[in-house]
Amino acid sequence: MLFLPLMQLVVNLILPFMHSFLPLNHNFPGMKLKIAILLLFVPVLLKSQQTNLPLNAQYLNSIDEYLQRQDVRVHTAIKPYLRSEVDAEIALDSILDHPLEEGFHANLSKGDILEFRKKNCFIGINPILDMEFGYDISQKEILYRAGYGAELKADLGKKLSLGFNFQGVQDNPQDYVAQLIETTEVVPGYRNAEKNDNGFSSAMYSGYVSYTPSKHFNMQVGNDKNFWGDGYRSLFLSDQSSNYPYVRLAANFWKIKYVYLLNFLKYQPLDSLYNFDFAQEKEKKYAAFHYLSVDFTDWFQWGFFEGVTWQHADTNGVRGIEWNYLNPVLFIRPIEFALGSPDNITLGMNFKFKPHNQHTIYSQILLDDLDISKARGGKGFYRTKIAAQIGYKTYNLGGVKGLNLQTEFNLVRPYVYAHKIAEQNYSHFNQSLAHPLNANFYEILAFLRYNRNNWLGSFSFQYAKQGLDEFGKHNGSNIFVSDFVINFGDLDNAYDNKFLQGQKTNILSFSAKGGYLINKSINMSVEAFCNYRTKKSELINEKNIIFGVGLKTGLFNRYTDF
Repeated sequence: MLFLPLMQLVVNLILPFMHSFLPLNHNFPGMKLKIAILLLFVPVLLKSQQTNLPLNAQYLNSIDEYLQRQDVRVHTAIKPYLRSEVDAEIALDSILDHPLEEGFHANLSKGDILEFRKKNCFIGINPILDMEFGYDISQKEILYRAGYGAELKADLGKKLSLGFNFQGVQDNPQDYVAQLIETTEVVPGYRNAEKNDNGFSSAMYSGYVSYTPSKHFNMQVGNDKNFWGDGYRSLFLSDQSSNYPYVRLAANFWKIKYVYLLNFLKYQPLDSLYNFDFAQEKEKKYAAFHYLSVDFTDWFQWGFFEGVTWQHADTNGVRGIEWNYLNPVLFIRPIEFALGSPDNITLGMNFKFKPHNQHTIYSQILLDDLDISKARGGKGFYRTKIAAQIGYKTYNLGGVKGLNLQTEFNLVRPYVYAHKIAEQNYSHFNQSLAHPLNANFYEILAFLRYNRNNWLGSFSFQYAKQGLDEFGKHNGSNIFVSDFVINFGDLDNAYDNKFLQGQKTNILSFSAKGGYLINKSINMSVEAFCNYRTKKSELINEKNIIFGVGLKTGLFNRYTDF
């Protein structure tokens, strides 16, 4: 029972997240919930690694070649990966050069910076660094980011693991990022922004408890992010917004993996049709997601996705958690239809083809709303809300070990992720839960990456064309606006909408970087980089050329390519 005080601490950390979102009209005594959680943990104390692997793209790319082989049974569209499932297929510690000696160790270059290992118990502590210093030649401005924090992870026996971290940032970013922060009052990927003389600051906590009662089932409760898809972007659920409290149940058996995810989200009320009302506190909403992944053959993996988003308060006052959506069985749509279709439903399919160990083709199709009978009544019906993705990965390009190529195309039609009830849009903390460009765009991406003997190099390319909302209009890019703004609320006759309608805007960016990987296990690297970006329309003319250096422990993603 040595770890009971630690479990008491974890439960005390998680309970505030849960209580802050529980509906007011339901009674959840704190002591009973705490005892129930502790009783769940006690039988397995001192009884392999049920921690989550980081979502960081550079970290995942270092093991992606091994996970995409035809003989590997990992459902790669469901992230974060559970470490025990990856360990069952590939020698992860060997790939990451992580020594497994028992006892206490402190090492900068291998494994966790501080770690203790004894039989089935493990504790690791790492710093979180996200330091960048650069100069924008176009804007003649010094830029910097000072991200800091610490990570604790632990395995308490074979069935129970936990992770906890604190992340803070002091950021003087590019001008277009600063403009977004001013608009949303949120630092991208973080929480509320505090403006000061040195730019913006923000901070957030993340944590989870992961329990695997048998090799086929995993249960998690925490406050973190998820990413569902095989691409750089996800049209289903990405990690580009702030973290959120969640409950996740997963079953993995034979060639099937099934996940139920309940998220507790927040939104900023609007003070008009178009603008956030920052005088009000953020309010609660919820989302429930299902994902079914099936390995049909060694070379074909298929996934089915569905989700529903609903607000805490409805027109009658307080609705709270919709208990019908807590059913972990597939097919939310019939349930939502039986309730009168009040909520925001999304459906999608994910495809992955592995014709060869060195080649992977992946794709996503998302339906937010599709009314076929109305669409037949004329061109451009607004409810043709469809998004699509197709991508390709190849490894050891041209026979060069460690040289990988990825290309990707994303298309999101107007009004996708928005809803008639603005509060039920597909967002959290004033950020999209899917793509940072929101909607009404197409995007072409390409990444050339090199990772060999701890040396890193990459080149990335992005071109996006988007129809931005014009002043006083809802052309389909702003997901925070109610659909009732379209056609003056006459939605039955909202025709003549075109893809990329609105203010035609082009985004072009290149990025090159090179560096050295100090520690593979925690993805600690030092790097030099150069970024070029332009964004142009009839009303916009932005240009950034940045040179800089950085020191990072890449345990999460920070997206600024929008």
